[in-house]
Amino acid sequence: MPTDDDVRRQQKPHPGVQIDEAPLGSLLLQTVRAHAALATSLLAELGLAVPQEVVLLYLQDHGRVPQSELVRFMGRDRSTVTATLQTMERAGLVERTPSKTDRRSMDVDLTETGHALCPRVRAAWAELERLTFGPLDQRQRDDLASALGAARDAARTHVTEKGDQP
Repeated sequence: MPTDDDVRRQQKPHPGVQIDEAPLGSLLLQTVRAHAALATSLLAELGLAVPQEVVLLYLQDHGRVPQSELVRFMGRDRSTVTATLQTMERAGLVERTPSKTDRRSMDVDLTETGHALCPRVRAAWAELERLTFGPLDQRQRDDLASALGAARDAARTHVTEKGDQP
């Protein structure tokens, strides 16, 4: 007898919402959701959940950092980042230690296990890139990167002008 998971796998994914007044925005949202679902699947194979992979790669690139820097980098509230780091700490991927310069703050660093996982995380991101953008030729990739960068910058500018955090 088929399970609910079997039935869901056989169904076509929902196409998403098409908003006539915002055709690009609604298509972008559909694309982001499909990309995120694929990323979630690839990361689950590594035993990770979003955004744990980004934390690993940031720490690999920057070394030990104050936890407040990760909060700023991730653009999430402190309690959400703390919960993510606690989960990663229990999994043996990161270690949090009291700061040597500020007793009120914690520093975060990769463990050996976290370091060892980083090449596999980068490979998963490369696979995500291949699966998502493989059908595009180089010119299309360049045009898409330029267009997405301009759209991102425009949105950030408007958020900044409103006085909110980008």
